[in-house]
Amino acid sequence: MWKRAISPLNEFFPTRIHLVALVLVNASAVAMAFVPLFNLVGYESAAFYGVVLGVLATGLTVYSVKSGAVDAPLDESRRRRPADDFGRLALVHLTLALGPLAILTVNGFRVLNCDWVAGFAFWALIVGPAVLIGQAAAWLALSLVPEKKGVAWLLAFAFPVGDALALIYHLATEPPIIGHQWFLGYFGGSIYDEAMAVPPSLIAYRVLHLLAIIAVVAAIQAVFELNRGRLPRWTMVLVFGASLSFVVGFAERDRFGISIDRVHIAEELGGKVESEHFVIYYPETRRSLQRLEEMVADHEFRYDQLRRFFGTDPVAESGEKVASFVYADRDSKGKLMGARHTMVAKLWLHEMHILWSGTGDHMLTHELAHIFTEPFGAGPLSLSMQRGVGVNMGLVEGIASAAEWRSQELTLHEASAAMRRLDLSPDLRTILGASGFWTEASGPAYTAMGSFVRYLVDTRGIEAFKKAYPSGDFYGAYGVEVESLIEEWEEFVDELALTERQKSVARHRYDRTSIFGKVCARALADIREEARRAASSGAYGKARASYEQYLDDDPHHVAVRRSYARILGELDEVDEALAVLEDLLSADLTTVETAQVFELRGDVLWSEGNDSAAADAYDDGLRLAVPVHQERSLQMKKRLAERGDDRGRQILVDRRSEAEVMYQMMSWRRDAPEDPIPAYFVGRRLWQERNYSEAISHLEDSRHRLDAAVLDAEVSLMLGQSYYFEGHLDASDSIWKKLAESRITRYRETAREWATRIEWARRNRQ
Repeated sequence: MWKRAISPLNEFFPTRIHLVALVLVNASAVAMAFVPLFNLVGYESAAFYGVVLGVLATGLTVYSVKSGAVDAPLDESRRRRPADDFGRLALVHLTLALGPLAILTVNGFRVLNCDWVAGFAFWALIVGPAVLIGQAAAWLALSLVPEKKGVAWLLAFAFPVGDALALIYHLATEPPIIGHQWFLGYFGGSIYDEAMAVPPSLIAYRVLHLLAIIAVVAAIQAVFELNRGRLPRWTMVLVFGASLSFVVGFAERDRFGISIDRVHIAEELGGKVESEHFVIYYPETRRSLQRLEEMVADHEFRYDQLRRFFGTDPVAESGEKVASFVYADRDSKGKLMGARHTMVAKLWLHEMHILWSGTGDHMLTHELAHIFTEPFGAGPLSLSMQRGVGVNMGLVEGIASAAEWRSQELTLHEASAAMRRLDLSPDLRTILGASGFWTEASGPAYTAMGSFVRYLVDTRGIEAFKKAYPSGDFYGAYGVEVESLIEEWEEFVDELALTERQKSVARHRYDRTSIFGKVCARALADIREEARRAASSGAYGKARASYEQYLDDDPHHVAVRRSYARILGELDEVDEALAVLEDLLSADLTTVETAQVFELRGDVLWSEGNDSAAADAYDDGLRLAVPVHQERSLQMKKRLAERGDDRGRQILVDRRSEAEVMYQMMSWRRDAPEDPIPAYFVGRRLWQERNYSEAISHLEDSRHRLDAAVLDAEVSLMLGQSYYFEGHLDASDSIWKKLAESRITRYRETAREWATRIEWARRNRQ
C-alpha cells in the first residue's frame, strides 16, 4: 500500500533524494509556523526559503545529472533537448516550495496575516527566482565541466557563494546596509525599520535574473544544436537579446537601487564641505544651505566633546577625516542607503549616515561616538567581538549611548532606575552577548546598556573600559566578573530618587514589544506609515481609510486609535472622534496615554467652540504626571481656552496655513503688546525659523511672565540659543547657568550641555 501511495511521487521526482528534500522542507515549515515573523507568508519566510530551496535546487540539479536520472546538458546521446530537461527540473524544484507555502498560508489564519498580497509577492519575487537561478547555475556548471563530477559540484555552488560574498563585501565597504543576493533576494538591513513594502529594486533585480536565466538556458541549447550541425536562429536571437538586455540593465543597476555606492549617494546629495575633522556630504536644498555653517560647527563641537570623553582622536590617529553623510529626510535616506529610521556608523570606514535636525541633535553624537571606539576595537571591523566571532552589540551600542548622554526627560540612569522599578528593564546578563541584544525592544536595551557603561566609565575611568571593550573581558579589565559589576550598577540606580512624572514617562516610553512579539509587524508598520504620510499631506480621507485598515487587524493599538480620532476631528466628524476617545479612556492606558487622550479631546471640543469643556479636558490632563513637552502644551491650551481666546485656538488647534498662523500671531502681538502669550508665540515661531535676532525681543518680553515653570524654562532655552547664534556668548552663558539649576531634568541637562558648547565656542574664537 505504501509503495502504491508514493508511486506517483517516484514517477514525478527524478531521484529519491528529491523525496527526502520534500519531507524536510515541509517539516521545516511546520517548525517555522511557531517562529515569530517567519510564521507567515511574508518577507522573512520568503528569504528563508529562498536560501533553502535555492541551495537545494543547485545541489539536486547536479545530483540528478550525476546519478543518471537526467542527461547532462550537452551530452551527445541525450534524448531530449537541454531546455526541455531544464523546464522539467524547474517544475520539480518549484514544487518543493508548494508545501511550505501551503503550510504557512494555513498558519496565517491562526496567527493573523495582515497583508496577503505583499506576502505572496515576496514569495513570488524571492523563492521562485531563487530556485530557477540556483538550477541555472548548476546547469551552467554541468555544461562547462561535464566530465568532472567534483568540479561540477564546486563550480555550481561557487556561483551563488561568490554572489553572497560579493554582497557581504559591498555591505562592508559601501554605505548601504541593504543589498541583494541570488537566493536571499533582498537583505532588508536594520531590524528597527519595521515597515517593509516590496522594494522596486527587488523587482528590477529579479528581471535581470530572468534575463540571465533565459540567456544561459538558450546559450546551452544553442551549443547543443550547433554540435548537431543545425543553426538555431531563434535560439541565437534569444541568447543575444537576453544577454544584451541583461548587460544594459546590469550597467544601470545603481539607478534601479540594486547596487548603490558612495559615489552615487554623494552625487544624489549634491553638496560637499570639508572642515578640520570632517568631509560632510549634504543635500543642496535651501534649508541645508542656510544651515551649513551651523551644521559644520555642530559636527566640530561634537568631535571635541567626544575626544575629551574618550581620550582618543581617530582622525589624528588614522590621518583620515570622518565622512558624514547628512540626508534631507527619512525617505531619501531609506532610498539611498536603506535605513529610514536607523542612523548608521561604519566606523571601520570612518563614515556615518545621519539625519540632522539642528544644533544639539544627538543623532550626530551617537553615531560619531561609534567612530571614536575604532582605535580600541577588535577584528577587521574594529568592534567589540564575542569570542572573536559575533559582535557584542550590547557594548557597541552601550558605549555610544553612554558618550551621547542625551538631554531628555530622564537621564539614562534615571530611566534605568524607573524601568527596574516598573519591571521593564532587560537583564544585562542576557543582552551582553552576540545575539541577546537584538531580541529586546530597542529603547530598553540601548538605555540600560548606556547607563551601565556610563557608570563604569564614571567610576573606573575610560581606560579600563577600553581594555574590556574589544572582547568583553571584564575580569581582565576590572579584576571582577561582569556579574559583580552588574549587581553594583543595579544597586546604584536603585538608590536614585524618582518623581511620579519620571516613572510615568518611563512606563510610556519603555513598555514596548520588540518586532518579534508584534502582530503583523511588517504589514501594519507599512499601513501606519501610509496613514502618517497621507495625514501630513492633508489627505485626511486617505489617512482615515489607512487607519481603519490598520484597526481591522489590530483594534487595540492605542496610538493608532488616537491618530484615527484626530483624523476624524480634522474631517469635522466630531461626534465620532469623541466616541473613539471616550472608548479609549476605558482601555488599559498608561498615564501619559490618558493625558494624550484628554488633550486630544480638548482640541476637538475647542475647535468646535466649546471653550469651557475644552479647558476642563486640558485640566484633566494636567492632573496627571506627563512629559515636559506635553505639560507645556496643556498649560498653554488650558489658559487660552479659559480665556475663550479665538486667536489662540486658531493658532494651536484649527487647520490654518502657515501664513495665516503667522498673521494671527503678529496681529495679536501688535494688539496686545503687554500680553506675554502672543510674545511667546511670535518669539517661538521666529526661533523655529532661525530668525534669532528678531526672536530675542519677543522672548525677553515673555520671560518669567508665563506663570508656569515649564513654560518659563522653555523661554529660557530658546533665548539662550538665540543669544548664542547671534554671537552674544556672555548673555547666553548667563541664561544657561541659571537654567542649569532647574529641577526639570530635560532643561537642566540641556543647559549643562550648552554651557560646554559656549566654552568650546570661546576657545575657537581665540
